[in-house]
Amino acid sequence: MKFINGKTLAGCIVSAYENLNDKKDEVNELNVFPVPDGDTGTNMTMTIKSAANKVTALSNKTIIDVSKALGQGSLMGARGNSGVILSQLCRGVSKSLKGKEKISAFEIRDCFLEAKKTAYKAVMKPTEGTILTVCRKMAEASEQYYEDDIEIDKYLYRILLEGKKALKETPKLLPVLKEANVVDAGGQGLIYLLEGAVKYLNEKIEDEFEYSDSDIENYDFSLNAICVNYKDDLRDDLEDFCLIDRFEDNKYLSLEIKTHDIEQAISILFDKAQIVKLDLNKDDFEYEEKLEQENLKEMGIVAVSKGAGFDQVFKSLNTDYLISGGQTMNPSTEDINNAVEKVNAKNIFILPNNKNIIMAAKQVEQLSDKNIYVLETKSIPQGFCALLAYDQELSVEENFENMKEAMQEVTVCEITYSIRDTKVGNLDIKKDDIIGLISGQIKVNGKDIDNVLLKTVETAMVDDVSLITLYYGDQVKKEDAEKIKNKLSQKFEDCDVELVDGGQPLYYYSISLE
Repeated sequence: MKFINGKTLAGCIVSAYENLNDKKDEVNELNVFPVPDGDTGTNMTMTIKSAANKVTALSNKTIIDVSKALGQGSLMGARGNSGVILSQLCRGVSKSLKGKEKISAFEIRDCFLEAKKTAYKAVMKPTEGTILTVCRKMAEASEQYYEDDIEIDKYLYRILLEGKKALKETPKLLPVLKEANVVDAGGQGLIYLLEGAVKYLNEKIEDEFEYSDSDIENYDFSLNAICVNYKDDLRDDLEDFCLIDRFEDNKYLSLEIKTHDIEQAISILFDKAQIVKLDLNKDDFEYEEKLEQENLKEMGIVAVSKGAGFDQVFKSLNTDYLISGGQTMNPSTEDINNAVEKVNAKNIFILPNNKNIIMAAKQVEQLSDKNIYVLETKSIPQGFCALLAYDQELSVEENFENMKEAMQEVTVCEITYSIRDTKVGNLDIKKDDIIGLISGQIKVNGKDIDNVLLKTVETAMVDDVSLITLYYGDQVKKEDAEKIKNKLSQKFEDCDVELVDGGQPLYYYSISLE
């Protein structure tokens, strides 16, 4: 097998999804922390499923069409940090295959190199011993084993073997993995994806290579734009999903764009250039009306919430749109982007309220034509503190800075249960133990909810705390919550203690110390 076509590439993507879907629970069980969040396997599976669905729906499966669908589908479907990194790997593959009519080992090598480059660039502080290490080692292997006449399936098998070696080494690079006696979950998910693709190739080696002489299809929309002061990567970003022609004359850049996704095209144009003229060529296109809207308010707020009580608090703090999500089900980039589009405002503050949703929220910046401000809130109580600092009379920038400062002034504790035996630091944790987390780190374990809660708050307490807010979940009776509130009041006499029905699943209590 020296070449593969678009149809075969599509089959590889679908097979990769199916293989990971079969093993997602196994990947979930590799999560380092034993909290009941059900994370990495689910998030990666949902991300690649979005891409596989988009690929399957294509009527014309050329390399160009399939690679575009892979990039777009994974971007919109990205869930959680692992899903966002996976979407960046897919985007790298999509960029590398831009304009290609066939794939040889040469193109595969470039795909691995570009995927690694794109993923590392997307992460502010890359951590070795993760999915990033596995993809980097496979990219290095793609260079090491490349030969002009190498057969594709054998080439990928060698790269896969190096990826598996890298996966086994992840505990040596990350102490937390070694302590938990597991390999990195994201890296394992990536290996399962590539295994699925290689398996498809081994089962379906085609004798003939077929591809269309033209990748031009009937696009839904077209527009002409004339712009100045444009960024160098404007064309690259548009070519991810558009067919474009251009004429450049010193100062001006004239673009003729054909696309299925006109909103994203316009968003990129306004982000990457100063527009002199913009003509939309479709009589009944509703987006012209959107561009002409003059009644948008200055600022809007989108927040992720989980629990009826939490929802009510967010609404009382003037949140414009709530996204249901958090533990066990992280909303996708598309979910967050859809919420943003429903808010009638020019500038949108997004509160992810979970560390595993922040990266997906940040991807909305490249999708929306609105100004997006992501506050990196890692918990719902932190989101509440940010909103309390919001003032409609202040500017967008002033609010953003004030909200960022306010969310740092709260310490958040959480009480839940362990889903397996593990060891964290000096703690020997057994399945079903009650565990107490402080700022996301497990610090206390035991058998009794109240005792663990009291010890956790005591561990987190500092001298300047004056308010303790206790949010109880859907597994806790109000009378039990009242009892622990009274215990907190007695133990910390200098603090006011408030009780709120959060209604959150899985976590018995969330506690904010301010």
